[in-house]
Amino acid sequence: MSGTRNQILALGEEFIRTRGFHAFSYKDISQKLDIKNAAVHYHFPTKEDLGVAIIQESIHLFENKEEQWDQLTKKEQLLDFIDIYQKSKDKGWSCLMGALSSSTDALPALMQEKLRDMAEYILDRLTLTLKQGLQNGEFNFSEEPRAKAQLIISSLLSSVLLDKVMKEDIFNSIVKTIVQSVESHK
Repeated sequence: MSGTRNQILALGEEFIRTRGFHAFSYKDISQKLDIKNAAVHYHFPTKEDLGVAIIQESIHLFENKEEQWDQLTKKEQLLDFIDIYQKSKDKGWSCLMGALSSSTDALPALMQEKLRDMAEYILDRLTLTLKQGLQNGEFNFSEEPRAKAQLIISSLLSSVLLDKVMKEDIFNSIVKTIVQSVESHK
């Protein structure tokens, strides 16, 4: 993958996470990278192409963590999952799902489809971690694993957004509550 393409992807993701998908243009990207608008169009003919590539890259990053996660305990997997949101928060960014979901209906159709794919992938992965943690006794909670995963993802996503709005450390309070809510009390 070319350096320019990677720079465009990275900046496009930053703009989505800080401004929203509809609040930046290729001109913003080309000016910030000091390249011609045509260079952005060369790599991503349409903004939809850029959005789809950013979502696919996010999915790919999660997939790359699979092998690493398989070497960790289920609690460590959960904490590493939470750390993804922590890194977004530390940058002052929304998570990609949070940044795009508020305008889902206004996104191009292929982006909507890829966003659903990403949500399903993330939800499935966390559900598996929670289910396996219940089975091996690392976790203890009464909800179905998928419902618990939905609750955790929703809590993390919204706490990152609330932190930005309220300028309070809501995220860390939510993380502490999440961890306590799954811990096995042996």
